[in-house]
Amino acid sequence: MWHRAGGLVLAGWVGIAVVLGAVESRAQGAPSGDVPSAGGTAEEILARMAARNLERQTLLERYTSERVYRVEYKGTGGEHRAEIEVHAEYTAPGTKHLTVVSESGSKVMCERVLRRLVVSEEESSDKANRMQTALSTANYAVELEGEETVDGVRAWVLRVTPKVDNRFTYRGRVWVSEEDYGLVRVVGEPAKNPSWWINRASFEARYVRDEGFWLPERNVSVSHVRIGGEARLTIEYGVYHIVSSHVEGPTQTALLRGR
Repeated sequence: MWHRAGGLVLAGWVGIAVVLGAVESRAQGAPSGDVPSAGGTAEEILARMAARNLERQTLLERYTSERVYRVEYKGTGGEHRAEIEVHAEYTAPGTKHLTVVSESGSKVMCERVLRRLVVSEEESSDKANRMQTALSTANYAVELEGEETVDGVRAWVLRVTPKVDNRFTYRGRVWVSEEDYGLVRVVGEPAKNPSWWINRASFEARYVRDEGFWLPERNVSVSHVRIGGEARLTIEYGVYHIVSSHVEGPTQTALLRGR
């Protein structure tokens, strides 16, 4: 039962995980139009966030980290679990290499879900897909809902709705730092259902500020499948080792702090 139906469910579920890779703040697109003054409308906040992301990206030369990808399924097919450890390496201006270091648990889940996820995440880092998934007014309608504090960071809360539904876009809410316009948190659901086997899906992405750069910290995706049961994917991004531009002093500080 699991190797047939369960395998198909999780194969389709990879599409949800692709969305998680698409919301990485450093991979979001360039600003459109002039950069607005601090605060302002939802559209202005989004434009300034895109501008700051681009500025930070020009300073980010390289990083490495040791990630853990974990998938768990409980339902009609019983309980199954798999985990892989991945060495991640990013090199400017937008190349990402993910290497599987080890794996454990269900071989089916490792092969059909986690390893396919790694390949899909590398694909989503190319230029065409970055433009397609850019969190900008060109791709999303946006509404300012208010302000909240997330892990000690004061942030604007924006509701975003994609103008075009595809496997790389999502609908939900995003939290943008009021200090430096970094992406702090995203909660949402895929704009396009990745598979008939999936009845309902949602995800939450958290980001961490490291040496002035906002990078993924933890992603959790939960899917409810039609044959019964729940599948959960967790990605822990680990500790980053960052190499940034040699530009030093007030200029670099101003860019990283959003001034």
